[in-house]
Amino acid sequence: MAIKKSEADALLNEAYQKYYLDIVKYCTVRLRENKSAVDDCTQEIFLVYYNKLLKGEEIEKVRAFLYRTADNICKGADTKFLREAQKSVEIESAEEIAATQVDEKASSYDYDELKELLIVELTDAEQQLYRLKYEQKKSLKEIGEILNIPPNAVANRTSRLRTKIKDLIGPIIEKYTEGGVVL
Repeated sequence: MAIKKSEADALLNEAYQKYYLDIVKYCTVRLRENKSAVDDCTQEIFLVYYNKLLKGEEIEKVRAFLYRTADNICKGADTKFLREAQKSVEIESAEEIAATQVDEKASSYDYDELKELLIVELTDAEQQLYRLKYEQKKSLKEIGEILNIPPNAVANRTSRLRTKIKDLIGPIIEKYTEGGVVL
């Protein structure tokens, strides 16, 4: 049963006031600070919520719904953004990158670039957990609400994620500390 437009407007405004900054922050992290994509995705997230309200769908956990919607929308936008970024590499840049040695490339990365290279090696679910836990500093309870799982399951997944990250980063650290390259 559809609700009145004024009721939907009120619910949208309430959600917007409560969750807008959190959703923008989440999208910013997921979309690697691509401001135009973040703005587009944020608008689309709240539009999806508003349309659901107008159709009369009851959404009990608004925050969780917005985060799930954000995750789905950001996945598509992130893929589109990466494809566009790959197309826009200039020939001179490609030649420079190809000509540099691995050690020189690694030492030229800053911490954030290395972190993003590591995160790409994680599954989508692991990336989402990493961003919620370590970048957005969400509690286990908050993450559980967003992912719709109990906090102890979040703790177990976080532990497995830390182990995987250690396994991924271990050989890299060994390689560059042996070669005398300081990151």
